[in-house]
Amino acid sequence: MRTHISPCKDCMKFSYTTKDKLTAMVFLMFIGTAYGQSDLTSPYTLYGPGFPHLRTTVSQAGASGSGIAFADPYKLNIANPAIVAYHLDPIFEISGMGTQSTFSTNEGEFENNSFLLNNLSLSFPIKRGVWGLSLGIVPLTTVGYGVSSRDNNPELESQPVTEYSGDGGISQAYIGTGYKIYGKIDSANNVTALALGANLNYNFGTVNSSRMNFFPEDATIRGLRAEESLLIRDVNLEFGLHYQGNIIKRTNDNGRYLKFNVGAAYNMQSDLGTERSEYAYTFRGTTGSQASLSDTLAFSDREKGSVRIPTRITVGVSLDYVSTKRARLRFSADYATQTWSEYRTTFSDESLGFRFSDSERYSTGLEFTPQVGSTKYFERIEYRAGFKYEKSSLTLRDTDIDDVGMSFGLTLPIHHRRAISKSTFSIAGAYGKYGTTANGLIQEDYFRIYVGFSFTPHFRNRWFVKPKYD
Repeated sequence: MRTHISPCKDCMKFSYTTKDKLTAMVFLMFIGTAYGQSDLTSPYTLYGPGFPHLRTTVSQAGASGSGIAFADPYKLNIANPAIVAYHLDPIFEISGMGTQSTFSTNEGEFENNSFLLNNLSLSFPIKRGVWGLSLGIVPLTTVGYGVSSRDNNPELESQPVTEYSGDGGISQAYIGTGYKIYGKIDSANNVTALALGANLNYNFGTVNSSRMNFFPEDATIRGLRAEESLLIRDVNLEFGLHYQGNIIKRTNDNGRYLKFNVGAAYNMQSDLGTERSEYAYTFRGTTGSQASLSDTLAFSDREKGSVRIPTRITVGVSLDYVSTKRARLRFSADYATQTWSEYRTTFSDESLGFRFSDSERYSTGLEFTPQVGSTKYFERIEYRAGFKYEKSSLTLRDTDIDDVGMSFGLTLPIHHRRAISKSTFSIAGAYGKYGTTANGLIQEDYFRIYVGFSFTPHFRNRWFVKPKYD
């Protein structure tokens, strides 16, 4: 099979030419749209519900997404619903993610830029340091692609072209709670605690896809266009656990300590209620628009079914060390797996689905603060770096589609005097490679930048507290 690729800036796509009837996947960068998501695209969102997103804050993104065991009373950890139990003040956070990608094959390359809302979250304590509540919205999956394939058959006077396109995605609004079921603190402020948490997630969004077959050199031959839209609206549950204790305890004379943390999150397998609409018709010409419609072949409106989102399990550990001079070093390591082999879409008792494999993700990160609680601004800046390896759920042409990358990040206090407020500005960057050019596939070299603000109340202006006057 001979493959040729050429970028088309006007239509933002790649086109392939093949000698046989094997469909050559050529991925076109259309803009994928979902709630709060307008630009993020990936060449492999052709499959299933789209590209799955890791639920992470900007500070965790700087550590390559690790940190499910990180616990800080003034920082969000939206990956583990148990962490909110330790929060002492309300926290509001908003962040976004921009991506610059270069997609390449052994024949050429194409660049694309995109932007995505990463998270909009709020947490507040019901009972400080014991019981908390959180809510927010995050992306779950995004879809944005276009595919063009051409069969070069010498027996045909006009060669057929097949074009695929898709957009949309699934967003997730959540409300959750965390409760510290066990807590012990000594006179030197060493804490041993165990917390449990749970989130109720409302998943919503639309995934659109279409396929068009036509003969561009002969507009007299009828073409075929089939469109499908999946409307997803349903809830699912996830649970979290966190434990913290000291390996080295601080004393009244020495503030040095080493804390050990363990975290885990369990996302239940869920068959999300879905409505499917289909429309297939023949047309004359090469546009496939309804204006050129010839005959309607199939039509269905809001047929009820389900999309299965498989189980995801994440576990991790972290070490938190503070020296006698208040320098802080934190280390995190996470492992996550999701059983994408169980993915299904079901309509009219018919189960369909691309053959995915189970995904695995390994990530680790480091965080350094020169001096915790210092009155000097630059000594309070937090520096991060991380590394990740992910075996994705895709195996194409006997080739695993892997994601390997590294990251870095900073957290800057907004107020010079930290006692006034714990509000911060965080930025993180990630560079990685997704996929490969081997076996005629496509490789994405990406650079992502995360930017976010985290706000906590001024110490004289507590949120959600009604002032009282005598």
